[in-house]
Amino acid sequence: MVFGLLVVLPAAAWAQVAVERSSEIVTIGGKEYYMHHVKQGETLYGISKAYQVSVEDIERLNPEVAEGLKAEQVIGIPVVRQLEVGDTQGQKSENVGSEGINVQLGSEYVVQSGESLYDIAKKFGIDVGDFKDINPGLTNEPKAGMVIKVPNILNEDDYIVHKVEFNERTTSLLKRWKVQEREFREKNISVGSHVFVNQMVLIPIQKVAVIRDRQPEQTEERPDIEGYVETEGSESSQEHIVVVEDNPMEQTECEVNPENAMKRYKVALMVPLYLYDLGKIDVSKENLAKAQKSRSLSFLQFYEGFLMAVESMADHEGLDLDLTVLDVTDEVSTAHDALSQIRDVDLDMIVGPFFSKSFAVIEDYAAEKGIIMINPLSTRENVIEGHPNVVKVKPSLSGQIRDLSELVRNRYRDANVFILSQEKAKDTAFLDALEQQLDKVVNDEVTVSNEDFLNFAQSESQRLEMGNKMVSTVDVEGQVYSTNDLKANAEGAVVLHNSIKRFAYSDIGKLKPQLSGVRDNLVVAYGKDNVFATQVLNTLKKEADAKPIVLVALPDWTGFEKLSVDNLLDMNAIYFSDFFVDYTASEAKQFVHRFRSKYMAEPQQYAFEGYDVACYFLHALMNYGKDMLDCLPHYDHNLLHSRYHFVDKGKGNGLENYSWSIYQYDKEAIGLNPINPLKSKNDE
Repeated sequence: MVFGLLVVLPAAAWAQVAVERSSEIVTIGGKEYYMHHVKQGETLYGISKAYQVSVEDIERLNPEVAEGLKAEQVIGIPVVRQLEVGDTQGQKSENVGSEGINVQLGSEYVVQSGESLYDIAKKFGIDVGDFKDINPGLTNEPKAGMVIKVPNILNEDDYIVHKVEFNERTTSLLKRWKVQEREFREKNISVGSHVFVNQMVLIPIQKVAVIRDRQPEQTEERPDIEGYVETEGSESSQEHIVVVEDNPMEQTECEVNPENAMKRYKVALMVPLYLYDLGKIDVSKENLAKAQKSRSLSFLQFYEGFLMAVESMADHEGLDLDLTVLDVTDEVSTAHDALSQIRDVDLDMIVGPFFSKSFAVIEDYAAEKGIIMINPLSTRENVIEGHPNVVKVKPSLSGQIRDLSELVRNRYRDANVFILSQEKAKDTAFLDALEQQLDKVVNDEVTVSNEDFLNFAQSESQRLEMGNKMVSTVDVEGQVYSTNDLKANAEGAVVLHNSIKRFAYSDIGKLKPQLSGVRDNLVVAYGKDNVFATQVLNTLKKEADAKPIVLVALPDWTGFEKLSVDNLLDMNAIYFSDFFVDYTASEAKQFVHRFRSKYMAEPQQYAFEGYDVACYFLHALMNYGKDMLDCLPHYDHNLLHSRYHFVDKGKGNGLENYSWSIYQYDKEAIGLNPINPLKSKNDE
């Protein structure tokens, strides 16, 4: 069986055969590429000559050209890295310290005494190999006073993508780059004790403040992923928090029918590639910084990951699929254009669009035709309200309550549980529901042995440097206990009353005395800004030195910068995220390898999400066919970055994923471990 692929791309006007270099440049993964529109009659050889690159370079970057060039095709051409003629010609960058450096790209740099090429690379946020590309004969130990060219490469990340030069121990690589192993491991979870030639690794750096052609700072910033995908109403409503148990509806008879796997399915993928924008990018000096942040190809990896899953299922599982790919953006007109493409197609499923207004246009048509719609990136709960044919992949905050309560039920029933928050009015409904749900799963009373009390008394004595003496009393959860009484009844136990305790951060002084020294303290910190997260970490760290604290970070702290990893490790912090990849898993390693080989790039979040969405829902189609929606709440499939647990919201609404990825900082292993809230520690 095979699958058919129809990709609808923007039309381009026919022009004369002579190859002209494009002025359209985009940056992908820190590398610059010309976007060349193929014209009728052009050849690879002619294009390679026009851009002064090899045919092999073009073929490697654009595998599809192996089948021949096609008019109207858009291909990427690597920008030859050389000193660009312009305002920066002959201008030397200012030699300043490695922290807070303002660097001039496309200029020249004077090597300072004692600097290695790795030091210089970190200053500019550019890999050593890129320096060597435009500085023939440049070594890793250039002489002081030497003038070298700086690649015109913009890196806005806090890491360098480094192509390893030697087979060596990882510790040797880190010594040369002057990078702490802990910081390196955070970004390279799957790297072992050795690295190998041509292996790609991430070198952590401080973000570089870049001057481009001495242009004024741009005021228009590209929004973050959440705001970028959701143009309106992106924040989930806090007014109606509904906690759904694991089996919210009657079990539906969902038997896999082998005949479904033999059918030919028709699916439309509506992804915002912004291919029309490629011809509109203004790369003049006045707008260069804005052009670097162009929307074009921002979601390309979602499409690439999706296509990898389709190809794999067609090759190995007999998937018979007609896939229509449509460029649907935040402009409603593109949604109407897409409708004209699919009106005569009897679709089984539509994935996308990604933007709310365009999604609404397609949803009206899909509802009329009874077509299943998959919304892959929206966090808005109302996307499924009144739309029984819509499946929402991104989990809402209601799912966090469900997963955290299961985590407490299976691992921390006897813990001393606190909720610590900023107590903002808009969060009240969520915090109330969280408190009520946790109160249901913790034990009302906890029995702690007198021996554990005496062990705590001994640790307090050591902390106070009392030598062989023991403190006469210990304060445990606001109650004072005599160590003599505990010794007199060493085989006895103390019964502690247990309940959920809730504090605003402004009252954290009242929380501290109630922390326990004889059992786990589970502190659920709920806050949505970096300042709050930092304050919580710094405050609790002082207490964690004497008392066992496990921190639960809600709703999602993954985007907060400069949080102390040491503090997170000390408190075995638990994170919730809608995205987490365990790079030590064999499936993730295989995907990364295949993606690198196919697209010659590092797979980012969208690549994993696109692959998982395709795998999950296409397998569901092959299993259940037209009954897929009824069976999703009871269907599970191994995924790369998460697990889906769909809940039918009922009352004419669609299905919503309630499952969050949960992982924990492991102080013993100094790393991150995914955890399953439905399992106890002993079951994993």
